[in-house]
Amino acid sequence: MLSKIFEPGAVAVIGASGNETKWGGRILKNLLSSFKGNVYPVNPNETVIQGVTSYPSILDVPGDVDMAMIIVPAKYVISVVGNCGKKGVKGLIVITAGFSETGDAGALLEKELVSTVRKYGMRMIGPNTLGIVNEPARLNASIIGRLPRPGSISFITQSGSLGLALAEWTIGTEIGLCKVISTGNKADTDDVDLIEYLGNDPSTGVIAMYIEGIKRGRIFIEAARRIRKPIVAIKTGRSKRGAKAVFSHTGSIAGSDEVYSAAFRQAGILRVDDIDDLFDAALAFSCQPLPEGNNVAILSNGGGASIVAADECERQGINIADLKDDTRERIKSKIPGFASSSNPVDTAGTVSYEIYKETIQALREDPNVDSIIVIYVHTLMSNSIPPAEAVVEMKHKNKKPVIACWMGGAGMEEGVEILKSGCIPNYPVPERAVKALSALVRHREFLKNVKIGADNDNGGII
Repeated sequence: MLSKIFEPGAVAVIGASGNETKWGGRILKNLLSSFKGNVYPVNPNETVIQGVTSYPSILDVPGDVDMAMIIVPAKYVISVVGNCGKKGVKGLIVITAGFSETGDAGALLEKELVSTVRKYGMRMIGPNTLGIVNEPARLNASIIGRLPRPGSISFITQSGSLGLALAEWTIGTEIGLCKVISTGNKADTDDVDLIEYLGNDPSTGVIAMYIEGIKRGRIFIEAARRIRKPIVAIKTGRSKRGAKAVFSHTGSIAGSDEVYSAAFRQAGILRVDDIDDLFDAALAFSCQPLPEGNNVAILSNGGGASIVAADECERQGINIADLKDDTRERIKSKIPGFASSSNPVDTAGTVSYEIYKETIQALREDPNVDSIIVIYVHTLMSNSIPPAEAVVEMKHKNKKPVIACWMGGAGMEEGVEILKSGCIPNYPVPERAVKALSALVRHREFLKNVKIGADNDNGGII
């Protein structure tokens, strides 16, 4: 039934407006500019809205409607939902706030809302949500300004405003997204429903989550264990003040932080500490294979950067691989005599396409190496393009994950674009590159030891 929300043939916007500064106007504009199916504005006070015929009620819409977006005052929502049920609508997104997040009276209203939704066999996201985006369906049923670039990351967020900001940020940084889902109060459709839907969604490769609280904890853990796609989550409300804020925000009980951490480990969910880690890991999952083991090789043109990476590897429990003698000899024949062919490999400031290509190839063919971190430190005397081209070329010959770190300011743009177009995850500092690799390593361990029915394949990841 959730497919009627994410892949509708026709959408009604109840509370549509011609004023694009209002929610009903912004959402209608987004739908009209993205969605290829029928869009029906509903507003009893208008006959034409944004150039499209408007209807006084959902019951007056001439065609079938799969999904309705509701943007009316809370006191009218129940009757509107009832009309949607009579119309035969199967999916609802209730944007309207003023329910359980406001206290006891709102909670009673939300209970009546859910009862009405289920009376007619509908499914609902919300209330108190900013909507959803499904990029493969060209569906922007939200207040997010534009569709993201195509990608395999699906993002579930319990915070509407934060989800909006993060979605806009990922669009600005050109991180590809598949779906963005603002859950709101999770009155009907909750985290369990969503991860199960995304787990079966062929266009989703990795699930990223911002969580404040979970309602069906045990069932959620069981569902997550069955999903072999990586699930990366940031869980807020760790402090007492934070937990209190969570409840006042969406009415969720945050629960013990230690319990959440233990439960996430049991479910094979990768818990991260901050927003950067969330999307850094998701980016790595979206375009790199999993490593077969825990041994990494580091290549850099700057010794300091490689030391920082090595230190972070130790903190993350990643082993710096011992290179075979013939690997070191191959590398030594390509780098200057004063450079280092041991791991981390340090080219001592020397940068060229051949050096990076031949070194990566040697590391790729070393059985002691499971993954490679390639670092480029930009200077006025070096060019970021040749090493980036070498990394991208080697990707096509490599079943081992390659993580990039292009460090520096102006002058690196073309090299970074080459990495991006070649689907090489790139990070501005070594620590973030290592943490992203650590997520790949940890998920491989979850597949072996935690996930139900898991074996040693890639779990559906590219």
